[in-house]
Amino acid sequence: METKAQQPAPEEIPQDKPNVVAQEDITTEADDAMETAAPDATWDPADLQAQMEQHRQQAEERLDHLQRLQAEFSNYRRRMSQECLQAVNRGKEEVILALLPILNNFRLALQHAEQDANAVRQGVQMIWQQCEDFLHHQGVEPVKTVGHPFDPTQHEALSTAPATAETPANTVIAEISAGYTLNGHLLRPAQVVVTTTAEQTAPPQTETTQPHQADA
Repeated sequence: METKAQQPAPEEIPQDKPNVVAQEDITTEADDAMETAAPDATWDPADLQAQMEQHRQQAEERLDHLQRLQAEFSNYRRRMSQECLQAVNRGKEEVILALLPILNNFRLALQHAEQDANAVRQGVQMIWQQCEDFLHHQGVEPVKTVGHPFDPTQHEALSTAPATAETPANTVIAEISAGYTLNGHLLRPAQVVVTTTAEQTAPPQTETTQPHQADA
């Protein structure tokens, strides 16, 4: 019986160096790739100087832009201040022009004071009406007082009077100084006399305490 020829066994790799061949192949391929892909790392001083000059120009342009914005804002603030001052002066001129006819009527009334007392009285009434009309056109209105309930947000009580059947308590019965509002906002409260009841006008009673007695 014939026996098959024994084939040579493959070359065995020593057990103490199992990955030597594989690591050498990987290292060789990595070195070849780095040599192929590595760019030229040299710096050109001329290019660096050009980049620095470009950045310097950009910084100067931005600084110049900021300085121009600051100057424009300063001019704007100065112009707005002048316009506000001019508006205030125009408002004063309008008020003075509206008051001049009233002052002229006062002067005429004083000139005729010794001639006709009735004419002077009529002149003063006309001047008073002119003042009321002027205030009304400016949005100024008098605070309602006599016959109306006392309102601490509109009135200031300078004196009190006993309440009656016709004038109940907390009713304004006299006006000492007129109050005014401007477009609904209180300019000055009206100083008035208000009715009160006996309990409201009586001074508050203070409780008297007995001296503490020591326990026997």
